[in-house]
Amino acid sequence: MRLALKTTSILIVVLALAVNTRPQTSTNESFTTFWTTFKAAIARNDKEAVADLTKLPFLYDSRERDRAGFIKIYPQLFTPKVRRCITRAKPLKEQEGYDVFCGELIFYFGKDASGKYKLLEFGAND
Repeated sequence: MRLALKTTSILIVVLALAVNTRPQTSTNESFTTFWTTFKAAIARNDKEAVADLTKLPFLYDSRERDRAGFIKIYPQLFTPKVRRCITRAKPLKEQEGYDVFCGELIFYFGKDASGKYKLLEFGAND
């Protein structure tokens, strides 16, 4: 009887751990898919595709930029050096999102209101 109780308890713990790790894997797969698409758009220098993968309005130079405004400032933000960096970078998991460090800039990625991963913002790498 004790052996059956111990076996059942162990089985319950193993199943609980398996269920709890699934959302993490799903989230990582979701970000990995997003990151592959984002890096490819950056590598092609595809402003429109990057805009699609960015949460808009996008704050740049203390002003909110709509899609057209984002595309206009794209060359200033994504210089050739920054684009090279992004295509080689390994995102770091931070709480609910991911950070990418490129020289003096940090790019923050996370989910928007619809639950899709996007470029959310950038800031100075202090």
